[in-house]
Amino acid sequence: MIEIEKLSFKYQNAQKNALENVSLKISEGDFIGIIGESGAGKTTLCSTINGLIPHHYSGDFYGSVKVLGKDTFDINAGELALTVGSVFQDIESQLITTIVEDELLFALENFGFPRDEIFKRIEETLEEMEISDLRYREISSLSGGQKQKVAIAAILALQPKILILDEPTGELDPASSRQIFSVLQKLNKEKGITVVVVEQKIMLLCEFAKKLVVMKEGKILMFDEVRKVLENSEELEDIGINIPRVVSLYKKMKQENLLTNDSKLPLNATQAAECIKQIPSYGKKSTIKKEEFSAKITEQKTDLEPVLKFTDVDFSYKTESSISGINAEINKGDFVAVIGSNGAGKSTFSKLCNGLLKPEKGTVSILGFDTKKTKTSRLAKHVGFLFQNPDRQICCNTVKDEIEFSLKNIGLSTEEIQKRTEETIKEFNFNPSDEPFYLSRGQRQKLCLACLIALKSEILILDEPTTGLDYKECMDLMGKIKTLNKNGTTVIMVCHDMEVVLDFATKIFVMTNGKLIAQGETKKILSDEKTLASARLLAPQIAQTANLLGEDYKNIFTIDELVNALKGN
Repeated sequence: MIEIEKLSFKYQNAQKNALENVSLKISEGDFIGIIGESGAGKTTLCSTINGLIPHHYSGDFYGSVKVLGKDTFDINAGELALTVGSVFQDIESQLITTIVEDELLFALENFGFPRDEIFKRIEETLEEMEISDLRYREISSLSGGQKQKVAIAAILALQPKILILDEPTGELDPASSRQIFSVLQKLNKEKGITVVVVEQKIMLLCEFAKKLVVMKEGKILMFDEVRKVLENSEELEDIGINIPRVVSLYKKMKQENLLTNDSKLPLNATQAAECIKQIPSYGKKSTIKKEEFSAKITEQKTDLEPVLKFTDVDFSYKTESSISGINAEINKGDFVAVIGSNGAGKSTFSKLCNGLLKPEKGTVSILGFDTKKTKTSRLAKHVGFLFQNPDRQICCNTVKDEIEFSLKNIGLSTEEIQKRTEETIKEFNFNPSDEPFYLSRGQRQKLCLACLIALKSEILILDEPTTGLDYKECMDLMGKIKTLNKNGTTVIMVCHDMEVVLDFATKIFVMTNGKLIAQGETKKILSDEKTLASARLLAPQIAQTANLLGEDYKNIFTIDELVNALKGN
C-alpha cells in the first residue's frame, strides 16, 4: 500500500533535514503506530504519505513515496484525498464549516457522492463515533475533544483506503480515546483499511496497533511488532518514550526474580494481571491495609481559608452545554485535577475560575473577589490561565516580546519587566529571537506557561497542559508546575491523563454532564471504580492491574507498592 525508499526531506529555510534516509513498507491491512519524541519527524512522515509534501510544503525532497504503486510526486494532495484520508494534529485548522452536519457534508459533496449515499454515510458515521447528538450543533460551541471527534468523523465518512491520523486522541477522554481506536480497529479488520497513527498514548497503540515505528531525529530506529519493540524498553526510555507502566512493572518483577523466563511481556492491565497470577507469591495478603489507606486518604487541612470558592454556581451557553449546582472550595497550595469526559463542563469550570466567564446564578469568589463585580483584567493579576490551545494566547513576533507582553499588561516597571524576562528565558532555555509560531506545539505550550510563571500568579489554571507533548516535554512542564505548587502556588488542572493526575495532583474534582459528582483526595477518587466509570474514565494502569488481582490488592497505585505486596514485604 505504501512504499517509501531512501526518503530525505528538509523544509525550506530549515537548517537540517526533518527526515533522513527513511525507508518503510506498509502492507494492505496494516495497523501501524508511529512513536517518538517531538521533532522526531512523525508529522513530516505522515505529510509525505498524504501528498502535502512536496505539493503543499516546499523544500528539498530526495527519494520516493509510492501509494498504491503511484509516486506521490506525480499526484497532488487533492487527488490523493479519496485514497488517503488525513486527520491533522491541529484540529482547528481542519474544521471549515460552522455546523457539524455541514462538516461531514463538505467533502462528500465536493467528491460528488449521490445524495442518498451522502446522508446514509453521515448517519452511519455519526452513530459510529457516538456523536449523533451533535449533528446540528455549532462547531464553535463544542469542546476540544468533541471537535476532534467531528474532524475524524468527516474523514471516516469518505471511507478512504488508507487513514493517516496525527495524534487523533490528543484532546479526548480515556473512554473516547478507546472508542476512536475501536472504530479504527473495526475499519481495519472489517473493511481492510490500512491505518497509520501518530500517537503519544502508547498504551492505546499497545492494545490496537499491529506494529510500531519508532522515530528519532528524522530516522526510523525500529519497525516491528508491538511486543518486540517494547522488549527494548530501556532504549525507548532513553529516547524519551513513555512506555506503558505494565512494561515497567514486568521489568521490575524480572529484576526481583518473581517471574519465570517464559513469562510473556504484558501489553495491558489484563495481560499483566494474568502474568502476576502465575507468580507463587500471588494470593498472599497485600501489605496495604484498607483501614490504613482510608485513614490516609481522609486527611484534610481544615484550617485554611479557600482562595477559590464556588457557591451554587450555574452557567449555560446559548447551546445546551452548561454546568449547574457547583459547590467547591480550593485552598491555598492545593493541586486540583479536574477530570471527566469530553463536554462534561471542565473547560467551562476553569474559565469560571478566573472570571473569563461569569456565573448566571450563584457566586464565584477568587481571593475574596466576587467575579461578577470584578474586572477580568484585575483578576488576571492574581490568576494565570493556560488555554487548551496555546495558539489562542500567543500574539507577538518573538519569544522575548511574548514574555514582555504579559508582564506589561500587569503594569510592572521597565526594570522589573526586563529582569523577569531574562530570568524566564534562561530558565526555559529559549532563544529570545525565535518566532513563536515556528516552534513545535510542545515549545509553544512551554512558552505560554513561561509567560504565566513570569507573572508569579497566586493561582494557576491549566486547561489540558500536556496535550500534544512527548514524555520528556510533559515531565519537564509538569515538573515546573510542581515546583511552583510546592512554593505556594495554587494549581487547578484540567487533565485526561490519569497517570499525570496520579503523579502530581493532591485532589480531584470529577465532572460529568455539567455537574461536580465527586471531589476528594487523589487516591480516594482514583480507587472509586463506580465514579470513574460514570465519568467515562479509567484508573491508572497499575491500579487497573491491582484491581484485577482481587480484593487484597485494591488501593495499590504504584509499581513499587505492587511488587512489595507480591514479595510479601
